[in-house]
Amino acid sequence: MKPNFKTFPHSRTLAGEFLAAVAVFLLSTAHAFAADVNVTYVTGAEVPVSSNGFTALDKTVHITLNYAPTPGTQLMVIRNTGAGIIRGNFSNLGQGQTVALNYGGTTYHFVANYYGGNGNDLVLLWTGPDSAPPAIVRKLDPQLLLALKKSRGQAPFDKPTTLEPDIAGQDGARVLVDVEASVSKELLSHVALVGGQVIDGSATATTFRAMLPLSQLETLAGREDIKFISVARPTITSGIKSIP
Repeated sequence: MKPNFKTFPHSRTLAGEFLAAVAVFLLSTAHAFAADVNVTYVTGAEVPVSSNGFTALDKTVHITLNYAPTPGTQLMVIRNTGAGIIRGNFSNLGQGQTVALNYGGTTYHFVANYYGGNGNDLVLLWTGPDSAPPAIVRKLDPQLLLALKKSRGQAPFDKPTTLEPDIAGQDGARVLVDVEASVSKELLSHVALVGGQVIDGSATATTFRAMLPLSQLETLAGREDIKFISVARPTITSGIKSIP
């Protein structure tokens, strides 16, 4: 004899509510687990992704601009409704990175802030292009470019913002950096001449660590023997020595 199972109306209702809840959960978290996130702005008011917690690590984001934004525009990329911060960065979009978006033959520049909005949202903040020539910009860490804009009061630092350059060891108008270069006595002397200090024992044939004035970063990056200047992380045992 086959077993005889009966379903009751309230059971079917509960099952339906459960399946609906599961569907809503899957839809709300789909972006949290997708490998790629595609974002398109038509008015600038869009919220492309809203998620209770979001992991950007190992994902890429593709951004399309379909309108002409005005100065001061902020574009929401990820609205994180969870209590924590967004976990990791997109593989092609770092904190403080400048993004160039094109529309109608015009290029608009924004800076990525993973601590925007309510403090845990990914927002693109309006900014201008970097003032230095592209060949020099390519030699400077994005955080250093951000620090230069902040020191000059350029957007997005022309109004209150939670965005801050991620630079450890900053000493007033000077920053601790690692420099990739063809190191020579003449180069180290130039560093001292512009007010920089080389970390004692850090210089090799291809690298050195130094405290450099922000105002001199672009000048130094313009030298042919400089390959790249990046933000350094300080060590407790490092000492500072001026190169005469």
